[in-house]
Amino acid sequence: MPGDSNEARLAELLCQCMAELLAELGVQPEPLTRAPSPPDAGETVAAFSGFGNDELRGSFTFLGPSKLFSRLHPLPSTVTPRDLTDWACELVNQSVGRFRNRLLAYGVKLSLSVPQSALADNLRLASSLQPARSPIAFAIDGMVLEGWLELEIEPSFRLAQSPVAEGAEALLEGSVVLF
Repeated sequence: MPGDSNEARLAELLCQCMAELLAELGVQPEPLTRAPSPPDAGETVAAFSGFGNDELRGSFTFLGPSKLFSRLHPLPSTVTPRDLTDWACELVNQSVGRFRNRLLAYGVKLSLSVPQSALADNLRLASSLQPARSPIAFAIDGMVLEGWLELEIEPSFRLAQSPVAEGAEALLEGSVVLF
């Protein structure tokens, strides 16, 4: 996919949002430039959330070893398997929420779904039916947080080259939208 395509630009925005979130959690995420190798055997956590509007629909899924989610958890010494799956939902929710907030500055409004998670041994993402699947991955403390952005974009959708206006209506991180 070309570097200036809607898909590539949306993936880059989501990657930036994830990197910022991970840095705020006190880790130094190192972006991986290619799809990661299959994860090592062992307990894996996955979380996903969908989003969309009339011209753009998609989902974001990430997975990684449970040790990584434990490392990212604010209370790592007391974490339980249930805490890991809840935390994974929170991380995907924050990632997609930041993505939605970032897109507001480009005049794109998205609705989000409730995040879901799973904990399993040797969990791997299956082949996708979606043609536009973009890998987003980070190395963190010798482990890999693997992410996949899947998009369905109407031909009429065009992401602006830059935010539509200075001071565009993007929410501050941590803002709550009541409806």
